[in-house]
Amino acid sequence: MATKYIYKRDSSRLFIALSGDNKKYKIYLPKDSFPVINDEIKEITILESKPEGFCFLWNNRRFFAEIKSIDQNKYTIMVNGVEYFFSIESIASYLRKRMLEESSQNKKNVLIQSSIPGKITDIFVQEGDLINEGEPLFNLEAMKMQNEFTAPITGIVKKIYVKPLEQISKDQLIMELSNIDQ
Repeated sequence: MATKYIYKRDSSRLFIALSGDNKKYKIYLPKDSFPVINDEIKEITILESKPEGFCFLWNNRRFFAEIKSIDQNKYTIMVNGVEYFFSIESIASYLRKRMLEESSQNKKNVLIQSSIPGKITDIFVQEGDLINEGEPLFNLEAMKMQNEFTAPITGIVKKIYVKPLEQISKDQLIMELSNIDQ
């Protein structure tokens, strides 16, 4: 059963693998549990690791994987005699690659603007943070009420345009987010 996995803010363990046939796999490697591939936990157990390759167990089947070649971030991997070609991208390099491929009017970016004037009281994220849909981004005080703004997408914080305690006006640009699910 597929489960939605909450990505931690540590982007050093989140990768995008692009296969030779242009399929995209979002891979998260937690420190203390199984890998998560495209939001599904994969119960993969490494049985043996040697310089020439490694053996792993998945779905009660044993696989032997060997890295045949590496050219920068492009890999040729042999798994049980079948060759696979992948480009492994960090989130930053994947987003940079996507930005270069897309026009300047990027539909996958989300601009967060203030719907009301007020004062930014707290900012809960930093530029470069991974965020989950529904996660708090910042608080805006307006008419003596605290309004918490949450992330409308799962992605990364590209740019923050305001600072805590800053007075802002209606429709002022506050943050720019980039979607990693597309």
